[in-house]
Amino acid sequence: MLALFLAAAVLAVTTTGDAVRADAAALPRCRDTQLAITGVEAPGAAVTAGWIVRYMNVAASACTLTGYPNIVAVNFVTGKSFAAAHQRNGSIGGWQRSYSGQPKALPTVVLRARKGVASSMVEYLGASPAPSCPIVTSLWVNVPGGTRPFVLKVSTLVCGYFSANPIVPGTAGWAN
Repeated sequence: MLALFLAAAVLAVTTTGDAVRADAAALPRCRDTQLAITGVEAPGAAVTAGWIVRYMNVAASACTLTGYPNIVAVNFVTGKSFAAAHQRNGSIGGWQRSYSGQPKALPTVVLRARKGVASSMVEYLGASPAPSCPIVTSLWVNVPGGTRPFVLKVSTLVCGYFSANPIVPGTAGWAN
């Protein structure tokens, strides 16, 4: 009985929004079937634009996400696609900047059963004098270790760099 109580206490250590920081090594990585993914346009900075990708655990058991999502921008009209580079942080999102010169390890985010949420930011140059910026009609998002992409419908111009920030706790697409 004491062991059961201690195990439950470990899973309820600290909360950051809907993400729980606990002994993540004891929990499995989130599977595609455990997640629902949504996206919202992010507030930009000058000519930088972005989308916040949110990962919600819809399953009956907790799981973890860590690392970078693989994101591909697609234009279904032309059939053209291009992959996002992985970038620790950018102009409008990402993981903690290092002030000591030593980068912090990427977070392992524990998603509670049926309501845990994590997020990541997709950033790109959204304005340019160049007349040939491709129109992106969807983002294909594959979680680390995932087996299939989730498709987010978007409509945006991508005129320059295109990057994906790591998965972080909470819903904002950035964390310190």
